[in-house]
Amino acid sequence: MKRMKWWMVFTSILLLLAVSACGGGSDDSSAEGENGGDDAAADTSVPIVLRAATGLSAQHAWWENSMVPWMEKVEELTDGQVEFETFTGGELVTTPEEAEAVQNGTIDVGLVLPIYEPDQFPMAEVTMLPLTHSDTLIASKAWKKLVESDEELADGMTYSEMQFDGFHVFPLSTTQEYSISTTGHKFNSVSDIEGTSLRTPSRIHEIYSEKTGINSVTMPAVEMYDAMSRGAFEGSFYSIADWSGYGFQDLFQYTVTGVNFGHFNAMIGMSEDTWKELPEHVQDAMEEAHEDIFEPGAQEWMDRAEEMVEFNESEGGTFVDFEDLDQDVQDHFVKGIEDTWYEYIELLNNNGLPGEEVAAMWRDLLIEEGGEVPEAVMDFEDE
Repeated sequence: MKRMKWWMVFTSILLLLAVSACGGGSDDSSAEGENGGDDAAADTSVPIVLRAATGLSAQHAWWENSMVPWMEKVEELTDGQVEFETFTGGELVTTPEEAEAVQNGTIDVGLVLPIYEPDQFPMAEVTMLPLTHSDTLIASKAWKKLVESDEELADGMTYSEMQFDGFHVFPLSTTQEYSISTTGHKFNSVSDIEGTSLRTPSRIHEIYSEKTGINSVTMPAVEMYDAMSRGAFEGSFYSIADWSGYGFQDLFQYTVTGVNFGHFNAMIGMSEDTWKELPEHVQDAMEEAHEDIFEPGAQEWMDRAEEMVEFNESEGGTFVDFEDLDQDVQDHFVKGIEDTWYEYIELLNNNGLPGEEVAAMWRDLLIEEGGEVPEAVMDFEDE
């Protein structure tokens, strides 16, 4: 009996030692696993393949001169660890579904155009507000500062936190300023403005058209050339730099310059989850690449605009400076600018968004970069 008890005690001790050894081994293994995960994430020999897409054509300035250089720079900075599998022209994702494709995992990185989705990104339209003076570089720098701002906009959140929650974004340059171009219709008097039919690319332009008596026509850009050729409407709000994408340089014959009808914006976007999964050195490479390509991307819009103006003038097109228009025409256009800002602010306020705050932030950033707005827009916070 005593001998049996001794063997039972001895066996129990052995079992306890074995269990302790296994437990210690598990702790060490777990620690090694965690460290190994970190090491693996930082291991530059592990390939990272990201699927990138746009619904725009491969020749579009945002893709060809911003997105592609960004991807190439990221690949260079990571010594080829990061590779991009690319899709353009609606091969995988159509515009404006890039944001949704990023969120549902269809793609890892997208060229996102938030203005096309005002229900999801209502405050992204702020860059389309008309101005009395701006250019591509002014607006691009202001847009970048707005997206990257740490300033509280409302409810303790920044602009990006309120507008792009769930995304990690890199703002791209805006387009060149939008102008009014027609197939020949001229604005020699206020009556020439009222009743003119123009294609409007955003809600902001629809508001402006309503305020100035212009008939707004909603239509995809790809359908505009045929419609204007048939005389279905007389012109459009559009960026001169983007004419070549649709052949408008062959069609527009009269363009008002020197007044600004907004800047369309864009961004490189990925989900916040995808961003957090990337190794830190890859994140750093993406941020550095973004800084490198930002201003050259803006310059591309300006270069394309110069080419379009030169070609269009050689084909008989006319560019009229705003200050050369009749004073009543100028006043009518400027009053429309002022009314559009107020209407947009009210639109945001009615939807529970900080209309005055985001409009003031955008205005102040523009002015800081050299832009100008009408006096009434400078004073709206005082009313």
